[in-house]
Amino acid sequence: MPKLPLQPVRAITFDMYGTLLDLEATFAPGFAEFLKAKGYPGNAEEIVQAWEIAYLHESNVDTLLGRPRTPFEVVRRLTLSQLFFKFKIKHTKDDIEQLVTTQATPTLFPDVKEHLTRLKGKYRMSVLSNGDLASLEGAVSGLGIPVDRAISAEQAGYYKPHPGVYQHAIKELGVPGEQVLHVAAHAWDIRGARAAGMAGAYVNRYDLPYVDADGSQSDLEVPGLAALADHLTSI
Repeated sequence: MPKLPLQPVRAITFDMYGTLLDLEATFAPGFAEFLKAKGYPGNAEEIVQAWEIAYLHESNVDTLLGRPRTPFEVVRRLTLSQLFFKFKIKHTKDDIEQLVTTQATPTLFPDVKEHLTRLKGKYRMSVLSNGDLASLEGAVSGLGIPVDRAISAEQAGYYKPHPGVYQHAIKELGVPGEQVLHVAAHAWDIRGARAAGMAGAYVNRYDLPYVDADGSQSDLEVPGLAALADHLTSI
């Protein structure tokens, strides 16, 4: 798949979890306290990472089975419980609820506010996430993320990287797909956006090579949002 030029871009969509929101900073402190109380010797950050992989996998089962989309907040709680069963960590439903809510401290990556603010005004900016719409809107408002709106996979009835999610975003934004740049720290998300006709910028936060079986690359790769803003403000 050839790279798209970024000069025509008029709108930017940002993935939320792992791209704007630092999942380890948000959840690991609460997880660490809980795991210590349970006598589990493992690393809290590794549990958070395993949980992210688990709910990504589970979120796509409905699509594969042709079923309606299970709400994201339900998927997150179910997969965390399943993960604890796997590692023989005793827990209750209340434990899961507290770890996901009251023991979590939503934390943005340090580069989010400053460098998204640099882009605001030049581009129409949105969060495009697998999260449920109410949760996303609350996070955008509560954390002061400088975007114009939140767009949720819930509205499309699928989860990313299903093409329907990106197509819904394109329709909501009212511009051609090649004028929309999707920004994410996950290669699978960029691959989904590009397959749906968007441009894709890979934020390589985790020092992982961008991999696509057909050899394609993202339209732009940057180490963080400062470099993204530098590039886009220079166009």
